[in-house]
Amino acid sequence: MTAFQTVTHALPLIDISPFLADESAYPSSELHAAAKRVVAQSVHNACKDVGFMYLVGHGISKEEREKVLQLARDFFALPTEQKEEISIANGDLARGYQRLMQNITRYKKDYHEGIDLYAPIDDSHTLRKKGIKTMAGENQWPSTPAEFRETYETYIEKLKKVGVATLRAMAMGLGLDENFFDKYVSDPFWGMRVIGYPPLAEGEAIDPDVGVSCGQHTDYGCLTILHTDETPRALQVMSKTGDWIDANPVPDAFVANIGDMFATWTNGLYAATLHQVVHRGQNFRVSVPFFFEPNFDALIEPLTFLNPSSNEFEAVVYGEHLLGKVTSNFDVDNTETGLFPRQPVGA
Repeated sequence: MTAFQTVTHALPLIDISPFLADESAYPSSELHAAAKRVVAQSVHNACKDVGFMYLVGHGISKEEREKVLQLARDFFALPTEQKEEISIANGDLARGYQRLMQNITRYKKDYHEGIDLYAPIDDSHTLRKKGIKTMAGENQWPSTPAEFRETYETYIEKLKKVGVATLRAMAMGLGLDENFFDKYVSDPFWGMRVIGYPPLAEGEAIDPDVGVSCGQHTDYGCLTILHTDETPRALQVMSKTGDWIDANPVPDAFVANIGDMFATWTNGLYAATLHQVVHRGQNFRVSVPFFFEPNFDALIEPLTFLNPSSNEFEAVVYGEHLLGKVTSNFDVDNTETGLFPRQPVGA
């Protein structure tokens, strides 16, 4: 075990700072390169063995992270009719607010509410050129709290840098050039969810069709970077033995996990891990996952030499994969119930 990795609750904790630091921060380029190699090996082991890790050394201050959570709490405390002003039904059916139990997993209602955000696009984007409505609109930002948009946009830009750094560590850990993935995330079609979780018992008491807080799923993109409050025993990760592991919050750490695209890229050497949220506590839990994804038109091809024994994976354009996942789980015509079943993205 190294200075850059410890193990906490069966998930490794990794200091990603060598991939964010300038070389001038080290006594020599050799020492910087050595630090990167250690981190890259730790990230590789985490992706191969668990699919999840804690990331520290990300450079985002405690004050910034706490403000992100507080603004989310302030929004969710608003009256329902005020939150519904930015409902996904008012836009492209993807960007905006989803009320409690509007998200469906495995035919059960998820007991959470949230705001969905995606990378901004213009008229040259594939979605608009093909006349596809889903995800092709504008992000719907709350007018209250007043600082919400500015704070989150600044935060997202910083998370994109953490995403690039982590992918560079993954590339090095795989024996690739450190910058191998850069061209695939030069214009990332990122996503973010701002999620509020009331106690699950409340949902179970009012509706027999409630499942859990967020049903078990894998993330269908590239890399998820999760910021959550201090609520323990909510996010659960499936171990290789089929047991649920609590991924409890660790001070100053993000929870990071790989998605389906890295299973394809590595030809199955890495696998996206099932996870779910079961919030049995009495508090209102707040969680903000950021999905650092490939460019919408990026062609993701299996690197067969990484896992020669597998023939399970085929090349896929990320945007087509994303649309297939969203539209196959998204009931845009169900005006009677207003439910929008889809692959969940959150923790």
